[in-house]
Amino acid sequence: MRYSTVVIAAAAATALAKPHGHAHHHAAVAKRADAAVYVPGPVETVVIYELNGHSISEEDVRNGIANGTLTWGEDGSLSSSAAVAPTPPPPAKTQAVEINHVAQEPQPVEQSEPEPPASISEPMEQPSENVQAPDPMSYHPVGDDGSCPDCDKDFPNRKFNCSEFPAGYGAFHLGNEGLGGWSGIQAPAKRDVAGYHDIMTVPTGSCPGGECCSKGRFCSYACPNPYLKMSFPKLQGARKESVGGLFCNQDGKLEMADGSLSKTLCGKGSSRVKVMVQSKLSKPVSLCRTDYPGTESETLPLTINSGETKELANPDQKSYYFWDNKPTSAQYYVNNQGVSEAQACTWGSGQGDTGNRAPVNIGTSFDDILSNMGYTGLLQNKPTNPDAKLNFVIRFMGDGVSNPCSYKDGQYYNADGVGNPDGCTASIADGKTLTIVFTDN
Repeated sequence: MRYSTVVIAAAAATALAKPHGHAHHHAAVAKRADAAVYVPGPVETVVIYELNGHSISEEDVRNGIANGTLTWGEDGSLSSSAAVAPTPPPPAKTQAVEINHVAQEPQPVEQSEPEPPASISEPMEQPSENVQAPDPMSYHPVGDDGSCPDCDKDFPNRKFNCSEFPAGYGAFHLGNEGLGGWSGIQAPAKRDVAGYHDIMTVPTGSCPGGECCSKGRFCSYACPNPYLKMSFPKLQGARKESVGGLFCNQDGKLEMADGSLSKTLCGKGSSRVKVMVQSKLSKPVSLCRTDYPGTESETLPLTINSGETKELANPDQKSYYFWDNKPTSAQYYVNNQGVSEAQACTWGSGQGDTGNRAPVNIGTSFDDILSNMGYTGLLQNKPTNPDAKLNFVIRFMGDGVSNPCSYKDGQYYNADGVGNPDGCTASIADGKTLTIVFTDN
């Protein structure tokens, strides 16, 4: 269980409140005849608000922000004041995360703790030509054939203002989050050799114009499937929170973070195996990938219409992001058919079966550390919504797929037809393709 506490300390004039998060990642074991494979398990998050040592409700916090008695400070702190702010920000929505991305438990990977860099990112040469950036609102980086030529373009450090979403380099604008196109914005209070401390996640809806992406913050972005985010810092959360995105430097310009895996915003997933999703349903289905590393909210949309087949992002474990010295996977929330993308791929209200309460999770990666095989898990969204059911059937298909899973009416079945209420994991041979089929029966 992960606890995120926002402590509001009152004083005579002004007091500050800062969020604190405790991240605990767990792996569930899926056993086969010859090996044990560790697949991601969900993690519950609880958010607590305190005033003078006493718990207060999120509604009280929202009302305080709305009437001006609570405001977000420039440093990301929540402050209370007797004076009413002239222009209060929109109501705060505290975001939390229910799934972790640990792909498996390999032998410990030797990684020395990085020293704080002299600067957040290493500068890159600016292009000499001044090319007009496309309109972020209408920019679509993926062509009809599924290719993304802009995803291969080097990102120009310090070209874009932080308040400007950097269209033209593969990342696409998310209008649904109310963050100026960003998938999430993280504001660390400080940094030392242990990592970033007191990381505040900017609430959705706080800044449709993008002004929340400001100095010292990490502004995360969505890459089209099957591409993965390449920019994140070497240092991560001191409490093992993941941190990701472009860095807004002290000049108010965007830079690739110092732990970036390439000079591009987005990089393609594994070439060793493919994981495809095919829909035979009459209504569209939205799969929502988590913003990882970053806020870990399921805000990256992939909607599949009837008759379509699309590829999922599937990282190579050895060469992608490591959390706490452990390789990680891509995670998706699977919503019921007919749920709109806007409703599916945003943080929910804690009710219903959409968004972070979607019934089923998919986790996928290629293990190029130990087994040289791909692993894709189909998991119930526990403990967040353990009884939710999808209104369609899922089947794993493909040559070279061992223990193909299936799902029907809330039960997960292995290749032998043995049911399990928690989930199932399949392995994919090197060079092969797994197709996840959505069907009515």
